[in-house]
Amino acid sequence: MLPATGAPEPVVDAVVALVRASGPYDIVSLAVPGGPVWDRARPGQLLVLPGAATRGEVLPRVLWLAGVRVEPVHGTTAEVVLPVGHGLVVGAGVRLLGPLGRGFPLPAGPTPTLLIGHEGSVVPLRWLVALLRERDCPVHTVLSADDPDHHLDLGLLRRQATSVVLTDPQELPAVVAARLDDPDLEVALVVATGPLTLVREVAALALARGLTTRVAAVDPGAPVVCGTGLCGQCDLVVGNGDGGGTTAAARTVRACLDGPVVPGEWVLGAPR
Repeated sequence: MLPATGAPEPVVDAVVALVRASGPYDIVSLAVPGGPVWDRARPGQLLVLPGAATRGEVLPRVLWLAGVRVEPVHGTTAEVVLPVGHGLVVGAGVRLLGPLGRGFPLPAGPTPTLLIGHEGSVVPLRWLVALLRERDCPVHTVLSADDPDHHLDLGLLRRQATSVVLTDPQELPAVVAARLDDPDLEVALVVATGPLTLVREVAALALARGLTTRVAAVDPGAPVVCGTGLCGQCDLVVGNGDGGGTTAAARTVRACLDGPVVPGEWVLGAPR
């Protein structure tokens, strides 16, 4: 089991620096105070935007951290992706909590990697592709969407990934299996983000082939209430390596704290 992350970072005062449209989404850059917490940030970590009465929000918004840029002259910016109509404008002040949790580990050397994501859950994969390519990793992607217009930032992914395959949730398992079995890819690492049913299917396919698998056990597109380990909405029951959660060693982990990125076997026994 991964060690707990401890207390969350304090609330940070940020300023909206840029809003860029990308189909049904906006990519929002936030100017944040610099510090080592941002230098260490990784794809797969979360940000929480507390609810704002002025926007009619009671509950906080849990978001993927979409990227971090640290520049000596322009300072530190963090990116998030929001559906169009979020109400944030350039110059507005935003209070946020993060980065929270653990992101995807990066391989030490060139490792052929297959990334799988669904619609808005592709947010951390955009960033992860760039970091993997810096390590000379061949990166292949399979992206699903219920509506083709809901794919996120395809232009960026097509420029950076070795290959991009588009599909829908119904065809996803067959497409992923075909990519895993393609001898030309030689996949060694499998990464998946999205609804729990999707990451379970991917984890089962990858683990059956003996591949190292990391998945996001939290999907901000689903009803995730707090992102800080308080509400218990993302609890996972995991077993002692069997993924079923039925042995005497079974335990409950809070995915947003012990993850959100976890070994694929952890989600095999999670309820649908």
